[in-house]
Amino acid sequence: MTIIHSIAVATDFSPGSNAAVERAVQLAVAHGASLRLLHAFDVSLGHSVKGIFDPQRLTRNAPPDVLMRQHLSDLAAALAKQTGLRVEAGFSVGKADSGIKAYAGAHEVALVVMGSRAEPAATGLGSTASKVVRSLACPVLIVRSGGARSYEKVLLAVDMHEGSARVATVALSLFPAAQHHLLYAVDPALERVLGTSAVEKDQMRVPHESMHALAVRQLEQMARELTTRFQHQVAAEVLEDVPSRAIVERAATLHADCVAVGHHGHGAGPERLLGSMVQHVLHHTLRDVLVVP
Repeated sequence: MTIIHSIAVATDFSPGSNAAVERAVQLAVAHGASLRLLHAFDVSLGHSVKGIFDPQRLTRNAPPDVLMRQHLSDLAAALAKQTGLRVEAGFSVGKADSGIKAYAGAHEVALVVMGSRAEPAATGLGSTASKVVRSLACPVLIVRSGGARSYEKVLLAVDMHEGSARVATVALSLFPAAQHHLLYAVDPALERVLGTSAVEKDQMRVPHESMHALAVRQLEQMARELTTRFQHQVAAEVLEDVPSRAIVERAATLHADCVAVGHHGHGAGPERLLGSMVQHVLHHTLRDVLVVP
């Protein structure tokens, strides 16, 4: 079982990041983990800082970065007093994604939490969140709605490739009180590339049915192993559909609070490319999303 010892949350004091802070506090309290508040002050945005926090806090003499640093420290102190947790403030100057990546790596953070966008109601994924998901080596929880209650249902999207078990393991460790539902979507692309003749389709039916049966056996085995390991019942379901669509739709019908997906990104640069399935889920689901590298 993964031990959650340190959680970092990125904040720019927008409504979206406030929701992320609420979720990070809830998780830190549940795990007894230290909490690190991160803010990267982008000097190019200094002119708009007055729109971030109460104008009454601004003075003529204090520069915006000093005010922001104080605001972050005040928030850390308030949360520490409120929760009894160890709360630290991490402040840097520069691009937010670079600052978050550097801090998380230097402090061995187990999880980074951040809002999907500045405004929680906005769909899609902001540029900073997108870059952080691609570049971090630790799991990232993208938060879309506030609230301090624990997740009740978590959808675990797996594909049975190497690393799928890690997605489920991390999610079960982070959200032990939730109901966990394994989902394996078998893409029916094999049928789409068949010819139009009935003979060709009939010839491919047996291999396709065998593929589905194998998927069911593998997923049920994974569910049994996870149930035994975590002493927590894990459900399993195999669907025939395009994985990206199946995940988003099943999360909605299941009323899941969070969707966990694996990020098997590739690329030689500092930012790995996200797979199309992960991108689709991040941009189209209305649930929180846990991305596990």
